[in-house]
Amino acid sequence: MRLSLLLLLLLTLSACGTAGKSSKRAPKRVVPVAFNIKTENNSELNFVNMDYYRLKILDQLKDFQNVQLTLAEPDEEPEVILNLNIDNFVLWPRDERVSRRSLSRTVQTGTDANGKPVYQTVRATVDVVQVQQRSNARFVVEMTIKGSPGKTYKRSYSPNYNYSTVYADNIQGDSRAVDPQLYFSRGPAIDPETIDFLFSLSNEMVQNVSVQLRSYYRNEQ
Repeated sequence: MRLSLLLLLLLTLSACGTAGKSSKRAPKRVVPVAFNIKTENNSELNFVNMDYYRLKILDQLKDFQNVQLTLAEPDEEPEVILNLNIDNFVLWPRDERVSRRSLSRTVQTGTDANGKPVYQTVRATVDVVQVQQRSNARFVVEMTIKGSPGKTYKRSYSPNYNYSTVYADNIQGDSRAVDPQLYFSRGPAIDPETIDFLFSLSNEMVQNVSVQLRSYYRNEQ
């Protein structure tokens, strides 16, 4: 009887171990990618770190892929070649408008002897600053995937992106009158840099390239 129980226990442990091994996924196949980016006639992009831009785009393309995308080494043959031409990139002048406003809010200041909340109306005058900055560009992307059957994808994009923020400055009176859900208070938010506009403009292009990659590599485990 004891021998039968021992054999049953050993068989159970063996089955659990086999199931655990089979549940582990094989590592993703590494696919080297080469990015060729051109920014001809774009003085706005002369000071943009294109190496950083390339890495961030690759990070976005990696998401949800069945293979491990990595930048190809100089002496390595890439499986995916992505040629990207960025032209007509325009970062329009920053538009800032200031208006003086009187604000008031009812805020809780404490509780009375019965534990009921006590409210007070507070007031302030502030400079409400509205900032906008427009941008647009044209992306021409051509992607080639080597192999059998291989794949080629080519398309152009002409996106627009408008940055907008509102904040309260030069507060005179009770700062609690400035509703934080409506305004940043006591100074502006950090404005985006040129590369941030470029990332925002790239969103649609990156998403569609990622769809093409997923479609091609979807059967790889």
